[in-house]
Amino acid sequence: MARMSAERRRDQILDATRAIVDAEGFAAVTIGRVAEAAGITRTLVYHQFQGLSGLLTALVDREAERAMAGLIKVITQRPSGDRDPFTAALAGLIEAASADPATWRMFLMPSEGGPPELYERIEQGRAVGRARIIELVKGADDGNAVPTGPDPELTIHLLHMVGDELLRLHLRDPDTYPAERVLAQCEHMASYLHAVV
Repeated sequence: MARMSAERRRDQILDATRAIVDAEGFAAVTIGRVAEAAGITRTLVYHQFQGLSGLLTALVDREAERAMAGLIKVITQRPSGDRDPFTAALAGLIEAASADPATWRMFLMPSEGGPPELYERIEQGRAVGRARIIELVKGADDGNAVPTGPDPELTIHLLHMVGDELLRLHLRDPDTYPAERVLAQCEHMASYLHAVV
């Protein structure tokens, strides 16, 4: 049997760790559980990551890179069709999250016991999301601004909270909250904003 490269072994271990985190949370991760799930010895896990802290940090870094790539793709896309900019952005996020749900759940629904880097990456992602909402509110893309009413700052916070929660609902239970249902509600809210403001 051919020997696995260090990079492939690292990914195998991180994949096993991610599966445990997604199913049971960070607190359930031990070197022994990861080794068993990956079908390797504990020594190989230690060789790659020097311990549990290094393993969890490496997992968070890898998954943050994946989630940020999806987020950046959404941010750089221009809305197509007749969707309002906020709904178009949410549609892109749902598509990215649906392609890699375990990664997105890690950051949108973090479990207890995650390393400090997890919460740093969550804040970095939120800052990028808020910046995009600010662009949408100002109409930076095409002059088609999202109406804000009397307080743009509060509108930005509300849109961010609504978008996060709709995405969480879809990730938590995609059968009950399929993309079509979530986006229809988002479109309804956007039309309400346009009508009221």
